[in-house]
Amino acid sequence: MSQNTNFSSTNKSVDFSKLVHANADDLKCVAAKHGPLGIAIVNTARNGVRMSFTKALHEALGNPAAIQFATGGDYLYVGKTIPHSTESVPFSYGKGVNTIYARGFIIYLTNFFSLDFSNRTSISFTDVEIMEQEYEGEQIIFAKIKMINTGTKENKEN
Repeated sequence: MSQNTNFSSTNKSVDFSKLVHANADDLKCVAAKHGPLGIAIVNTARNGVRMSFTKALHEALGNPAAIQFATGGDYLYVGKTIPHSTESVPFSYGKGVNTIYARGFIIYLTNFFSLDFSNRTSISFTDVEIMEQEYEGEQIIFAKIKMINTGTKENKEN
């Protein structure tokens, strides 16, 4: 075996039986901790632009293949059906979360809510309320998500 010049060799030995070893559960890749009902938005040049929904939130919405959305005040409203919304944003599915890779949608939310990503790569939102109401004879389920607002509330209505 050739000697690595970056490290010095010693005659000491290690008793591996006295070390703490990780088990398989410790090594699993898990989603960012943003609660059972929550979303996280990533918005960086290096890591891309996306929104991840927790599995529990996606299930609470009825596991839609796409969502519709509306904004009002400090809230984002998302669901399979949002009255008066004509656009849908599709999900891509991953482990434990459902992700939206729609750059225009994320940029819209970033601008509307004045989200500041200058010192961070992601923002998590956990103030989520699942709501159900009747609209034109149909029951709709949607989430009302309180968004962090670091800017002004000009031109925003509840």
